[in-house]
Amino acid sequence: AMEYYGGKGLPFFFTTIPGITKTPENKASTGKIAGQSFKIHKTLGTYGKYLIPMHVGGAFTHYFKGQRIFSRVNPFSPRPKM
Repeated sequence: AMEYYGGKGLPFFFTTIPGITKTPENKASTGKIAGQSFKIHKTLGTYGKYLIPMHVGGAFTHYFKGQRIFSRVNPFSPRPKM
């Protein structure tokens, strides 16, 4: 949303989807959306930097305790016997 509403376009693999065309009527609103999207992106990145490693650490803690956590969350593995 940041790049689309910022007017730069949205990169998608080997191409770029063009961004919104800024006009005097929508310049303020698109800039506000782009700024708000950047703030949300930055906040999620800050929290994710700590929460994702904690989540992975918790999963491996259960794994090393002998609990079959990965076979329970893997949709391709057979059902564990209870």
